[in-house]
Parts: sequence; C-alpha cells; structure tokens
Amino acid sequence: MDQEQVKQALLEMIDSNGKRGRKWFFPKNVDNQYKILANMTLKELLLYVFPALLISAGIGFIPPYNSIVFWLIKAFFIVFIIVIPVIYVNYRPVKYRENIRSKDFIKEILDYQKKKKIYFVKPKSRFLDQ
Repeated sequence: MDQEQVKQALLEMIDSNGKRGRKWFFPKNVDNQYKILANMTLKELLLYVFPALLISAGIGFIPPYNSIVFWLIKAFFIVFIIVIPVIYVNYRPVKYRENIRSKDFIKEILDYQKKKKIYFVKPKSRFLDQ
C-alpha cells in the first residue's frame, strides 16, 4: 500500500458527520431467524404445519376408500388445511419488507385494537359563554 491509498482509506473511515469508524448498513430484509424448510423456522413448522399434517392424515384415513368422489372431497379439505398455515406463515403483506410476515402483521393489528385509545377533545371557548 502506498501513502495515497492509506490516506484514502482513512478519509473513508471519517464520516461526513464527523463520526469515526466503520459505517454499518443493515438492509430492510434482514431477519434473525434460521429458516429450515420453505422459509419457515423449526418452531413455525412444529407449531403450524405439523398439526395441519396430522389433521390431514386423519382426514385421509377416514373411510370409504373406494369412492372417487369422497377422495376428491377429502383431497380438497387436505389441501385447504395444509395451505392455510403455510400462507399464514409465509405471506408478506408489505411488499418491500421481507422481514414482516403476515403472522407478525396480524398480531400487530390485534394488539393495536386491544390498546386503549386516547381521544383529545378540543376545549370549549370560555369567552363565548359569557
């Protein structure tokens, strides 16, 4: 490294605001969870998808086994029962924020609805009453 390169590296470390050190950048799609299968964590798989698979297997074992119409009806319910939890966990309601999922979004909406609302009433003018 020559002297000019060292000087340039030191100038890059000094921010325009006068702060020294490295500038950190965290993108909006950073998530702190380890994904195992289909962008779902182990906890989400065990909490949402595994019970859906058990219920679907239970529906699949319901007789009669030889009727095509009953198999089509059971297949519809099985697909519906498996798809709903997967959509609940994986759908992203905010287009440009990959780390906001529908389960977090719905939880935030429900918490907001439970929260006590504060309303401010404009005070009456005392000069008009006299």
